[in-house]
Amino acid sequence: MTSLEQITAANRASWNQIAPARLGQPADFFGSGGLALEDFEQELAGDVRGKRVLQLACSCGDEVLSWANLGATAIGIDISDVAISMARQKATAAGISADFRQANMFDLPADLVDLDLIYLSWGAICWAPDLDRLTEILASRLASGGSVLLADHHPIWEVLAVRGQNHLAVAGNYFGRNTSRRDTDNAKLPFGARDTASPPPFEAFVWPTSDIVMSLLRAGLHLTAFTESPAPDSYSGLGSTATQLPAYYVIKATKS
Repeated sequence: MTSLEQITAANRASWNQIAPARLGQPADFFGSGGLALEDFEQELAGDVRGKRVLQLACSCGDEVLSWANLGATAIGIDISDVAISMARQKATAAGISADFRQANMFDLPADLVDLDLIYLSWGAICWAPDLDRLTEILASRLASGGSVLLADHHPIWEVLAVRGQNHLAVAGNYFGRNTSRRDTDNAKLPFGARDTASPPPFEAFVWPTSDIVMSLLRAGLHLTAFTESPAPDSYSGLGSTATQLPAYYVIKATKS
């Protein structure tokens, strides 16, 4: 079996390859107070002024800079050193204080403890080969009363491929769990790898939503929010029936 370290190293190389294409919002957007967060994310997070917020898999840093603009002490980690360099440059250009570090979510820096919010968004949990190990790490790093906020692509979306109006194909295993999904539908590839003749290889994982909820509970957290929602644009080309399928889910789990 491929080790976690081998998976991380392979994915880091691929993320470094596509990171320059993942620019996000420009620095002046954040310099003028812009936010790259959904309204429901801000509502679920609550008032973050003066609180320690960590984002896992932060990419070019847009959400971290958004949490900073909301008054948080904002920290972002990512396995890609190229992405972290881009995030640091953006923060400097925007005049925003944020702490960006190259790190593996399974090996967080020792000082990242007593966190008020750990945020994972839009393509983070799929990079975890071991779900229970990850949720145990997250729970151990939270302060009492702190929360994990997870907003991500629905695993149903991960395994369905649009082949035409009202036409879907199964392109993955909803119950794949810790079996790496090396091949996937083009639409599910990260931006920067999509629509290319030879995209770099990625090892990702499909975790059923029930597994994610139960793993958070086993880690000692209690569930405070769980929703599933459509997003028709995520099923581009499917037609009106796209509103009848889940495209993303949101979970908040809190430490007593």
